Amino acid sequence: MRKLYVLLVLLAYSLHANAQPLKVCTNEWPPYTALVDGQVRGIDADLLHLALTNLGISYEITLEPWRRCLRKMSDGQLDILLDAFYSEDRARHMIFPDEPMAESAMVLFYATARPHRIDSIEDLRGLRVGTEPGYAYGDPSFARATHFVRESAPTLEANFGKLLLGRIDLVITDRAVGLHTANGLGMQAAIDFNPQPLYSDRVYAAFSRKPGTAALLPRFERELKRLKASPEYAEILRRYLQPVTIEQSETRTD
Repeated sequence: MRKLYVLLVLLAYSLHANAQPLKVCTNEWPPYTALVDGQVRGIDADLLHLALTNLGISYEITLEPWRRCLRKMSDGQLDILLDAFYSEDRARHMIFPDEPMAESAMVLFYATARPHRIDSIEDLRGLRVGTEPGYAYGDPSFARATHFVRESAPTLEANFGKLLLGRIDLVITDRAVGLHTANGLGMQAAIDFNPQPLYSDRVYAAFSRKPGTAALLPRFERELKRLKASPEYAEILRRYLQPVTIEQSETRTD
């Protein structure tokens, strides 16, 4: 009887926890996340919405400065941190699914008036590279190197402004994000990038370790993996002018 009572208590706790909408936080990172007509949209925002909706899970999402999202996650105020790069420090207080939201090609942007052709991290010697606060740059060679200067700015827009002014030599960011931002600022002719990624990384919907939230992770992983191979995801990619694979564009019946 005692075991049955414990199971009933745990079930009640789980139902109560899941009755409340999950709290999701991310920052503006178009085309993955952006504020569009008062709503959080973008490739990964739309994909997360589709996955959670298919699972019957309600949620509330906010766009906030990245450091604030990180702090809220650390303080237990959030359930999901959307578009987080993995780091060992973050893994102490959040769970990273096996399936990422997206693969991120991290490239180096430069001013076309002052091109810097970079083939490897060693080629950064003596240069100033624009970064953003709170971001986890996952390649150890880049994160720990001391032969170049990392110079942080509050936003990617600010980094691009510094780039055009010659205050920094390069800006590291996700390729799709950099192109989208440069186009939005009307800087596409003044800024270019090295086509060879400096490294590639993955971004995740990281889950809180709170029991009620963590219990949802296996279902979410399965649904996310299914969706990413589906025509539904292909349509999301087309919506934001991103390349679509043949496998995604095929109609599936399984």
